[in-house]
Amino acid sequence: MTPGALVQKQRERIASGAAAAPEARRDALRRLLGAVEGNERAILDALHADLGKGELEAFTSEVQMTAAECRYALKHLDRWMKAESRAVPMLARPGKAKVMRDPCGVALILGPWNYPFQLLLTPLVGALAGGNTAILKPSEMAPRTAEVIAKILGEAFDPAEVAVVQGGREVAEALLEERFDHVFFTGSTATGRMVAAAAARHLTPVTLELGGKCPVLVFGGDEAGTARLKESIDVVARRIAWGKHLNAGQTCVAPDHVLVDRRLHDPLVEALGRAFKSFEGGEYGRLVNRRHFDRVTALLGDGKIACGGASDPERLHLEPTVLTGVSPDSAAMSDEIFGPVLPVLSFDSLDAALELVRSRPDPLALYVFSKDDAVVSRVVASTRSGGVCVNDTVVHITGFELPFGGVGDSGMGRYRGKAGFDTFTRERVVLRRGLWPDLPFRYPSAKQTLAALKKLPRFLRGG
Repeated sequence: MTPGALVQKQRERIASGAAAAPEARRDALRRLLGAVEGNERAILDALHADLGKGELEAFTSEVQMTAAECRYALKHLDRWMKAESRAVPMLARPGKAKVMRDPCGVALILGPWNYPFQLLLTPLVGALAGGNTAILKPSEMAPRTAEVIAKILGEAFDPAEVAVVQGGREVAEALLEERFDHVFFTGSTATGRMVAAAAARHLTPVTLELGGKCPVLVFGGDEAGTARLKESIDVVARRIAWGKHLNAGQTCVAPDHVLVDRRLHDPLVEALGRAFKSFEGGEYGRLVNRRHFDRVTALLGDGKIACGGASDPERLHLEPTVLTGVSPDSAAMSDEIFGPVLPVLSFDSLDAALELVRSRPDPLALYVFSKDDAVVSRVVASTRSGGVCVNDTVVHITGFELPFGGVGDSGMGRYRGKAGFDTFTRERVVLRRGLWPDLPFRYPSAKQTLAALKKLPRFLRGG
C-alpha cells in the first residue's frame, strides 16, 4: 500500500471517531502491550543482531521501558482524557466552559537506530492514548528490529490503526510528502531540520527529539567543597562511566565530555579508568556500522588516551576510552561523539567551564556533580538544556512523571507519560450557555457610547 493510501485509510478511521473512543484507546494500548510482552525473545534477538546488545541491557532499556510506558498510560488514561472545567468570561455568563484534549489525527513517527524498539514505540503509546492512528517508519540501520516491529504490530493492528513502513531515506521522504496531523522524529539535529522543513509545507506540528553534546561538570566549589567531592570521586566516576558505557555510548543523553575543576582532573581520570575496568565482563554492545566505527575511532587522535582505546574493526568494537589534553576546537569537542569516547578537559574556574557550555548549542541533557548547592544552582541558572541531572547521569529520562525533550538544537516538544499524551492531543475549548438572559448592552445601538460603557459596573465590562 502506498503512503498516500495508508494515510487516507487512517484518516477515514479518524473521521469515523472510532480511534478516539475511550475503550478503543484502552484496547489499542492492551494490544500493544501484548505485542511487546508476547514477543520478548524475538525482540531481544533482533537487538543483538543489529547492535550487539546483551539481553539485560536490551530488556531493561527497550522491552521493559516500552511495556512500562503502556502500563502507565493504561493506569492514568481516564484521568488524562477527562475534560477540565474553566471559568467563564463575564460576557458569556451564565454558562459553562471546559477544555478538552482532542486527538491530533494521523501521526507519523520516525524512529532512530540506537534504541530502535523503545524510541519508536514509546511515542506510539502517547499517540494511541491520545486517540490517534499512526504510521511508523523504523530505522533501516537496525533492519532486524524493523522486521520484528513490522511483524508484531502487523499481527496486533489493522493498517487503518497502526501501520509500519520499512525502507531507507527515500521512504521517509515519500512519507513526509503526505499531510499528517503530527510528526514525531527522533534522530540527528541535521535530519531534524529537514523533517521540520518538510512538515512546515503542510503546517504540521512536529516533535523533534534530537542529539547534543551533553556536558558533565565536576566542580566542588571552594577548597573544602572540592575536598569533599574528591572523597566521593569513585562514585562520581562510576556514574559518569555508566552513562557512557550504555549502548557503547550510542545514547542521545550519554555524557559527551567532562569539564572538571583542575584540582580534581587527575583523580577523576584515574577513577574513570578504574570504573570502566570494573565493568569488564559485563554486557557491552558494538558500534552500529563501519562508517560510524571509523568516524568515532578517528576521534582518538584528538587527545591523549588515558585508558581504553583498543578496537576491533571486524567486530565494530571499541573499548570505552578516556581522552585528556583535548583542544576545545577539536572534532571531539565540536561533533556529537555518539560512541564510547570521553574527553576530559580541566578548568581553573567554574566560570570558564560555563562559558564553554554557553558557547555551544543547547544540549539535550546537562550533568553536574557537586556537593555544593551553590555550585549546582549556579550551573542550572546560567545554562540551557533539555534536562539537568545532578550527581548522576541518564536516570532523569526514566521517570514517567518527568517530561523528556530538548531545547534549541537538541529538539522541541516533550513526551513520556502525560507529556506524551499531551503531545498527541490538542486543547479544544467548549463553552455552553443558554439563550437567556440576553443583555442588550453588548449589541450596537444609537445609545451605545464609550461614556455609557464606562458607566456600567466594571464586572460587566469584563475588567
